[in-house]
Amino acid sequence: MSRKSSGYLNPEIHGRFDRRKTVFFRRDVFTGFDHFRPDTLDPGDPELLELAEARASWALHDNYPGAFRDTLLGNRKLVHNHAPFRYEFPDSKTATENITAVAKRFGASLVGITELDPKWLYSNERTGNPVTLPQNAVWVVVLAVEMNGEALSRSPDFSAAAESGRGYSKMAALGGAVGEYIRLLGYYGRSCGNDTALSIPLAIDAGLGVMGRNGLLLTREFGPRVRICKVITDLELVQSPNEYPTSEEVCSACTLCAEACEADALSSSDSPTWDILTESNNPGVLRWQFNPEKCFDFWLEIGRDCSNCIAACPAASRLNKLMC
Repeated sequence: MSRKSSGYLNPEIHGRFDRRKTVFFRRDVFTGFDHFRPDTLDPGDPELLELAEARASWALHDNYPGAFRDTLLGNRKLVHNHAPFRYEFPDSKTATENITAVAKRFGASLVGITELDPKWLYSNERTGNPVTLPQNAVWVVVLAVEMNGEALSRSPDFSAAAESGRGYSKMAALGGAVGEYIRLLGYYGRSCGNDTALSIPLAIDAGLGVMGRNGLLLTREFGPRVRICKVITDLELVQSPNEYPTSEEVCSACTLCAEACEADALSSSDSPTWDILTESNNPGVLRWQFNPEKCFDFWLEIGRDCSNCIAACPAASRLNKLMC
């Protein structure tokens, strides 16, 4: 069975999402999120160790210039003193198998392939620049990295925040390496984190999971404990199937994430809805309501990010029962 995320759209209302409407842009994450008050702590307080780890966990993500780009680092060549060329795979199936194997060696926990649905491209980036791609860049390698469940179970402590940061740094290393590999073979490869296109719909289209009540990708292997990056390419690949059940089959009878949300940002209703709550919700999408303003304001209140809805989610076990 193949199920694409566009089945939950009303095309008369839905349009490409402007990344400037995300709560991170509109609340300006860089002016107020880091308001942890060290003046209230003794210099020997062990919580400062967790704070240092949480900040350090983002180091690779925030400082690796090759993480999210579409050109070769330093304009390198695959073979020194040899004119650039395209490696010729025997067929798209062989190319897909190769890219999947290489991505896993670079650290991907899950790999899926999908033909790019233009609806998932942002209309504009945070800079206001329109999102455009080369005409032939119509394939996406979607990559997921697992986050440690034991660490996330301590949410919203700094130790859980550190695991989130480690996930983003792994995204940078993985997406950057896979993109560079594709570019060295002579193909276009745009390495993306949260930029350029919506990651969760692409991951659903690539067969990696299903959208959950908590607004996150739910996977059979890890539930929502994944971070997603992707590489958009003109290398012809093979579409992955999606054999997941519907969101309703997975989440209608479960409200554990909503109960765990201290911000009261998640819906406990029986069924998804077309309603939107804030400007950060794109119209025309059938889903459980999620209020990102409440979620992010709670982050501002506690001075760190929160993963309670991830830690509480039993989707992995539910999906394995439904898909056995």
